[in-house]
Formats: sequence, structure tokens, C-alpha cells
Amino acid sequence: MEAVEKHPCKARSDADEIASALACSWCKETSYDPKGWSARNPAWGQCAVTALIVQDLLGGALLQAQVDGHEHYWNLLPNAEELDLTREQFGAAPEVGSALEVSRDYVLSFPDTVQRYQKLRALVERNRHSVKDHPRDFRGGTARRSFKKVAF
Repeated sequence: MEAVEKHPCKARSDADEIASALACSWCKETSYDPKGWSARNPAWGQCAVTALIVQDLLGGALLQAQVDGHEHYWNLLPNAEELDLTREQFGAAPEVGSALEVSRDYVLSFPDTVQRYQKLRALVERNRHSVKDHPRDFRGGTARRSFKKVAF
């Protein structure tokens, strides 16, 4: 039997599929900082709402730290792997403070975050089906945490 070669742009896992759907869904309206958001840096201001959606779909905990002077959120998956789909917003070598686990209730205690989360969640649900039918690569796969840790 001949091996079937997988198309290089197909999602390699649920995390890759989710990452692709998120990347297709990020927009000015879902950014914490819509004035600073641009198509050149679509992950800008998307960390809290992205981390919430990853938690919805993959489980785990939410992590928070100061990154280059900004509050930043990402995920700790049930397998103890950290997944940060928005780290690219800070460039190649951001300085990261000590991470703390934060509750979902805390992240959703901000009305603006709730609105952005609901909008992004709806966009991801729509785009996730498109990604399954027409997958694309998300910058070489999911972003694993590779920050330089700095104590604050």
C-alpha cells in the first residue's frame, strides 16, 4: 500500500487547527488595543480572549505575566505543556516576568474582555469549519512558549 503524503498546510493537531482558526479570526474588534492592532501584527492585543478560547477547546489553566511591560495571557494545557498562540505580538526576544495562574472568572471580570471573547469565539467557530475544509499553516505550527524569563 502506498503511503499518502499529508499536505504541508493541513493542521497537524487540534491545537494547530485551533491556532489557524484563531489567526483567521483576529481583528481590530477583538483586540484589547484596537488603535495599535494591524494586519502586520494580528496577534496584538488578542492574548486574553485567545487564551480563553484555547481553554474552552483544549482545557487546562490560564497563565498571566508581564511581558515587555504589558499584561499577557497564555495557556497551560492538561499535559503540562504551555501554549502561547499570541507571543509573536512581542517580537523575537521579549522579557517575561514570573507567570501566575489566574482564574477564568478573573479574566472574564472585565466587560470589554467578555465582549471581545464572545465576538472572537463566534468568528473562531465559523472559521474553524473553513480551516477543516481549507487548512492553512499557522506560521509553522503552534507557538510553544520560548520567552526569556525575567523576574520582576
